Order: sequence, then structure tokens, then C-alpha cells
Amino acid sequence: MMKHGTLIAGLVAALVLAAGCGSSTGSTAGAGGGNTTVESAHSSALNANVLVNDSGMTLYTLSAEHGGRFICTKSSKLPGSSASCVSMWIPLTVPAGSNPTGPVSLGTIHRTDGSGTQVTYHGLPLYSFAGDKAPGDASGNGFRDVGTWEAATIGSTAPATSSSGGGYGY
Repeated sequence: MMKHGTLIAGLVAALVLAAGCGSSTGSTAGAGGGNTTVESAHSSALNANVLVNDSGMTLYTLSAEHGGRFICTKSSKLPGSSASCVSMWIPLTVPAGSNPTGPVSLGTIHRTDGSGTQVTYHGLPLYSFAGDKAPGDASGNGFRDVGTWEAATIGSTAPATSSSGGGYGY
């Protein structure tokens, strides 16, 4: 089993390489053209209904981000790395003046790091995880650093948990 530190180090290296090749999508990945659409999907890995972006990628919240307080910003660095938090956890943003749409009540909040307006669910900002490679992946669920990253679940299911979660080892 690969340790999270090795996984994260590899992901950071891949992100740096992609950025150097000019293929980076930036921190507004998933924003789309007009309104950002959030959908729901059943995650067999988590046995829960989760929110996903318009590409079908699982969306996450960080437990420590509430009340307008952002922990994951452009200037916050991943532990043991020079990469920013938002290079691993990509904020789901909307263009200025637009609203997100989806199967649940969504909101927005202005990011204090100048990277735009982020979509929220129950007041918590939504992010996708660079470690998820295909729709249905939920490998970011249960990661911990200054808080715990959890898949954004909906419906009457219990909060999603993961046996593969753990502390970051970036």
C-alpha cells in the first residue's frame, strides 16, 4: 500500500510538470462558461451519494473552513512542499455575477486570496482533488491536515468515511 506522502509527492511532481508544459487549467478549473453545474452521483467507494463537478469528479469540503475562514489558499503551502494548497485541492469557482446550479441548495463565497468566487454547500467551500483521476474516484476522502477533507455527501446517508484516509505526508 502506497503511503500518502509518496502519493502526494508524486501528485505534486506531476502538477509541476504539467504547469511547465503549459497544460495547467488554473485555480478556476471546473468553473465552466456560464453557471457552474454541480450534480449528484452515487459513490460505490463510499456507499454514499456525493456532489460532483460537471466532469463527474467528487467534490470535497475541509472541516476547518467555516464562517468565511479559508485554510486552503494560493499562499498556503502543502506540508513539506513549495506547492500551494490549491494546486492539490482545486476550488470550484463560478464566474463573477453567476450562480451555481445543482440538486441541492448551493451558495458562493468570495475567496480572500483573490482567486474568485467559490461554490459552497452548507456554507463550506467545495474543492476537487488532483489525486482523483476518473469520475467516481474519492481518494481525497478522509485526508487530514489542519482539518479533515470529506467528500460532500447528500441525502440521508451517514457521512462518508474511508479506510484509506489518514494524515497528509505531502
